Amino acid sequence: MEQEDQIIIRKVLAGETAAYGVLVEKYQDMVMNIAYQVLRQREEAEDLAQNSFVKAFQKLNTFKGESKFSTWLYRIAWHMAISQHRKLHNSLNSNTFYLTDDNLPVADDAIIEASDREEALAILEKALRKLDAEERVMLNMYYKQQLKVQDISEITGLSQSNVKVKLFRSRKKLALHFETTSKANYLETNTQ
Repeated sequence: MEQEDQIIIRKVLAGETAAYGVLVEKYQDMVMNIAYQVLRQREEAEDLAQNSFVKAFQKLNTFKGESKFSTWLYRIAWHMAISQHRKLHNSLNSNTFYLTDDNLPVADDAIIEASDREEALAILEKALRKLDAEERVMLNMYYKQQLKVQDISEITGLSQSNVKVKLFRSRKKLALHFETTSKANYLETNTQ
């Protein structure tokens, strides 16, 4: 796939700008996902995703091929989304992570043991709200998108060890919330 991207990039740089549409189509879902996970508003995320592709097109001649094109593109989207989020909210802690069956970022025994799927989703959503946007997006990249730590490092600009620490801490926060919620639910059901 990387060779395919390189061929398309060479075509675009040689003047066949329509070939860029192949890259847009190939990576639009992940770019939109990154934007939405940070901004939490569909229209803003769509605008940001589009602007990410425009910026990548404008800077395509600076792409050196030292990383995968997708990593380079996701880095652009990541930085633009974080920058936009900070402008809009002045804080990374104000967004909510909405869950569906398609975007569960972790599988945990506490979730599996939950009495039903809706309850499990509610517990996970509540736990994820306690994480900041950066932590939520990293968990999404790692679990849902199955990106490697190295790729997340390149996208976020953080060192690999920092990414590992942030993933570990995020999982630890989730586990603590699950434990607390499970105990509270147990006490609630057994005292009635």
